[in-house]
Amino acid sequence: MSVASLGVRRAPVSRDVAFGELHARPRALLVDWDGCLAIGNRLQPGAVSLLSSWQERVVIVSNNSTHLPHQIARILEDASLAVPPDRILLAGYEAIRIAAESTWRRAMILGDPRLRAAARALGITVARDAPDAVVLLRDTRFTFRQLERAANAILRGAALLVSNADLNHPGPGGEVVPETGALLAALLAATGKRSLDYQLVGKPSPRLFLRACALLDIPPEDALMIGDNPDTDVAGAAAVGMPCVTIGGAAMRTLESVAASLRSA
Repeated sequence: MSVASLGVRRAPVSRDVAFGELHARPRALLVDWDGCLAIGNRLQPGAVSLLSSWQERVVIVSNNSTHLPHQIARILEDASLAVPPDRILLAGYEAIRIAAESTWRRAMILGDPRLRAAARALGITVARDAPDAVVLLRDTRFTFRQLERAANAILRGAALLVSNADLNHPGPGGEVVPETGALLAALLAATGKRSLDYQLVGKPSPRLFLRACALLDIPPEDALMIGDNPDTDVAGAAAVGMPCVTIGGAAMRTLESVAASLRSA
């Protein structure tokens, strides 16, 4: 299976390294959700074909910070696909899990009410004022007052944990959907700082890639990442030595064609 047919990029040192060859069939797949397997949580053509062949050897690795793993699992169940919640790694829920395992006692959670409820269920004291940390997720109810509280909490020394830095993701009808990175930009502006020290959970951080490989019990080079964003999917995979194939955009490739190439590999 060659790059000409699948567009695989193997652990480049920089973005300009030429595509190489995928010398062996991957042992497992890591697949993005928004803009790849689904748009607006509607499965895209090729998603069922791909996942049905790899259900036991796939982990969904997504910068989604609005949903919980079991919600994505339910969408897949409706299509007769069995991918358990523990193999659905979503940047938002992973950020909550990391916060729960930290030494922070109080956290300001900027995100969907379901994520705040999940934080409480994991033992986090969700605080509006005087937090030890601010956890920034995609929050469709983000307000000026929240921005004010979060900016001042950070200026007073609160840590900042960010689910993902995407500015947007593809939506139905070709529209863009604002993402966590847009809120992060507002937070940077509100603090008056050009940069902030923060922990990034989602792609291109290696966290989700390495956690997925641990779940699959394989080294990164034995897996294949399938995504739609060179800045997150390709860059993140490259950082851990994992080949990556992208669909859509300049790649001019579809999920269906990738699924077909993997079947014939």
